[in-house]
Amino acid sequence: MAVENGNKRNICVSVFPFNWSEVTEIAGALERTGISDIGIVDSPLVCRDLYVGCVASLLQTEKLRVQTAVTNPVTRHPSVTAGSALSLCELAPGRVVIGIATGDSAVWGVGLKPAKLAELREYIVALKALLRGEEVNYRGSSFRGHWKDFDPALAPPIYVACSGPKTVKMSAQVADGLIIAEMGYTPEDITHIQALIKEGCAEVGRDPSELDVWWATSTDFSGDSVQGMATAVAGSFWITWGATKGKRIPEGYVPKLRELHADTHNLATWESGRAEVLVERAAKLGVLDWLVARSARLYGPPADVKARMAELRELGVENWYLWPGGDDTLEWIDTLGTII
Repeated sequence: MAVENGNKRNICVSVFPFNWSEVTEIAGALERTGISDIGIVDSPLVCRDLYVGCVASLLQTEKLRVQTAVTNPVTRHPSVTAGSALSLCELAPGRVVIGIATGDSAVWGVGLKPAKLAELREYIVALKALLRGEEVNYRGSSFRGHWKDFDPALAPPIYVACSGPKTVKMSAQVADGLIIAEMGYTPEDITHIQALIKEGCAEVGRDPSELDVWWATSTDFSGDSVQGMATAVAGSFWITWGATKGKRIPEGYVPKLRELHADTHNLATWESGRAEVLVERAAKLGVLDWLVARSARLYGPPADVKARMAELRELGVENWYLWPGGDDTLEWIDTLGTII
């Protein structure tokens, strides 16, 4: 069950911290709108520092929770993440979440490979132990924090972004929350994901109700059909990022999906007009209809998005991790506020 903080609904809006003033303006708008969380992206070659963005957001607001959305085990040692998390939690107790995954642009952007699942698990276990004040053994080295006046009660929850069945089950066992990314929104997909969470918990004797489960997608209110379809296509590179077994991909689609995103792991391709390129490419490859059908489809007029969110809520999708669509994030936030 997700943490309530007095706001309208549990929604995390993810943003790139391009500069301090922009982050504080967005954070302030989210709090005024009644949105519960802001997610600060960790992509050093694209935007400003993750933790500076977190500090800016916390200082600007009084209730808004701030999530790292998401960091990784490759470019930040667990001692670094633990010290940063502790600092944030002392600044704003109860308002910090550490989101993490195997590694996206912060990793491949500098020519590194994402962490393996076992490495991610080891990292999470070490991070949580450090934040409890315990000694850890991580990759052959033993160490612990020696922070003055350290209060383990301040330790933040750890959420893991998941795009495959193995990650879901692992995260259900060691994390405090899951961010379901690009695993599908059909009734069958949602039932499958819920079953994976229960299976993972059962293996370690854990109650699934202990977990916060969030669902990630892009949202667009422009009414532009191409922009709308792009919300279903842009993030689909996660489907073939790593192993594809168990991801419910139709036979013969894996090579097409990889061709669709052949240049995604190149920061130079992240330019304006990318949405149109991907939609046209997906159509030519014959995967566009499938990607749209399995997506959350949170695009179109605000009333349609509201109705779609209500439909998914009936299937158990309660907590949202949303990427803003369009060029004006503040306008997007204002529109979102009218439907939650």
